[in-house]
Amino acid sequence: MISAIHRDRVNICTKIWSSIVKGDISSRKKARKVLATEYKKNSIEPLRGRSKIDLADKELITLYLVGKYGLGLYKEYPLVFKKIFSKEIVFEEVLNKILEHPEKAEEILKETYGNKLNENIIFRIIRLCFTAIVLGFRSEDDLVKLVSILKKVFPELRKRFLSFIKFYVAFRIAERIVGGELRNRIEKEALKHSLCIKFGEEKCAPSDDFIRYIAKEVLKGEEYKINRVFKTEINVI
Repeated sequence: MISAIHRDRVNICTKIWSSIVKGDISSRKKARKVLATEYKKNSIEPLRGRSKIDLADKELITLYLVGKYGLGLYKEYPLVFKKIFSKEIVFEEVLNKILEHPEKAEEILKETYGNKLNENIIFRIIRLCFTAIVLGFRSEDDLVKLVSILKKVFPELRKRFLSFIKFYVAFRIAERIVGGELRNRIEKEALKHSLCIKFGEEKCAPSDDFIRYIAKEVLKGEEYKINRVFKTEINVI
């Protein structure tokens, strides 16, 4: 089930898919441009932390997932998907293979991408899994498993994985703050701790400033909902 927080994002993607199936949008370049324009017009931020690098192309993952799982268009328009979302199709195929055969993760990645395999591809696969969770199409357990596998395969990228975990924990907490599910600092800290434990990285907690930033700047949360969670109550005896 898609969270109300992301309803406008999904509605924009649904609108764009209407243009895609009509043939008004037939290239990746145009889909990317229209998505960026619609987001800007409706004050919607891409799913992100502080980084804004190449967001228009990264956010095509959201459009892809809404079309495939939210609208169920893949079977009816496979050629359209292959033309516009060829990258995302492969990201998802690799993701599924890695989750099914974790012991072959490195082999799967190298067979698929060869010498073109790089950090960007690895984190696009992670982003697809993350976005699918945010939109309600996948379980959080898939992401925990994926990151655990990739940390073992690419130990040289440990800092980047830890940075992603901090982002994910911050984003999920921010979602619940904006949605009114977290009401105070204690609940926020409990969730932060439980998510870090789930990823096996207890010392990987994001800062309150980062959580607040995502809640306010990315998810456009209301000030009172954000402030009450970060308020430190002092009991005077």
